[in-house]
Amino acid sequence: MASVLTRRDALTLVGGSLAVLGLPVSAAKAADKMRVGKAVAQVFSFVPLNIGMKYGFFEKNGIEVEEINFVSGSGLAQALTAGAIDMTLSAGPDMAFTAKGAPEIAVASITSSPAFMGIAIGSQSTAQTLDDLKGKKIAVTSAGSLTYWLVDELNRVKGWTSDADRAIPIAIGGAPPTQFAAIKTGQVDASIGGLQVGYQLEEEHAGRLLVDLTAYVKDIELFVTFASTAIIQQNPDAVRRFLKGWYEAVAFMKSHKAETVQLSVETAGYTPGVANRMYDRLMPQLSSDGKFEAKALEKLHASFVDLKILDPSIEMSKLYTTEFLPKS
Repeated sequence: MASVLTRRDALTLVGGSLAVLGLPVSAAKAADKMRVGKAVAQVFSFVPLNIGMKYGFFEKNGIEVEEINFVSGSGLAQALTAGAIDMTLSAGPDMAFTAKGAPEIAVASITSSPAFMGIAIGSQSTAQTLDDLKGKKIAVTSAGSLTYWLVDELNRVKGWTSDADRAIPIAIGGAPPTQFAAIKTGQVDASIGGLQVGYQLEEEHAGRLLVDLTAYVKDIELFVTFASTAIIQQNPDAVRRFLKGWYEAVAFMKSHKAETVQLSVETAGYTPGVANRMYDRLMPQLSSDGKFEAKALEKLHASFVDLKILDPSIEMSKLYTTEFLPKS
């Protein structure tokens, strides 16, 4: 006579089998699916997402990641507002969207180092230092963007106040190929963008990196992880586990250069040479714990005020939370 197995009996047997295998019973639970958007794919500071996916750090923490790539922070914000994204990897200045009512909040710092960005020049340029950019045209992504503000900040730092002295921001968009073309054709004298732009120009013997932005900006909350208010309300523990997996991936990257470089080539589109240089310069600058730095937030606030994006009275503490960061 065949026996009938009740649901309770079945669960007991499954639990016992997992125990024999040395696995926790919780491992049998389905992972929480997290839709994660990248503002752009060609950013080294977003590579931990791919490391975490490939080497199982998210899976270990019960998270199944669906990666969705965008071509701008504004497009990413629109998708999040529409409910199509749970978490986003984007620029710190997107915290302004939160102040304007976007259903998201910054939950972790990816990096507060401006070293991830630099000023690149073409092979025809004779510039040797920042002083040589006086009165020059510098490519930026758009009016009112962080790169636009960085040109203004350069003018302030250098005291270039007259029209003849001021470096001039020229909006050309943020795609690296557009930056390469603008520099190579002489449309602009220099370009502010990711460090990889300068490195790739050097590989092509078409230009070089003049400086990274730490030459005149020491701290700014540059790249940030955001969570939608919906996922925070519906599954706050999944946000915690996602961030735990993220910083475990960062720790892995710090001691696994070869694997990180290879995945940077595959996911960010760098050449191996550029990926190696990016790793050596930027890996130490990736946050290991996600904590926000006061000075970096203050500089970001200053950029909001200078660009007239937000009222000076805005409190930055309302635009981020540390509630979901891994415990020390």
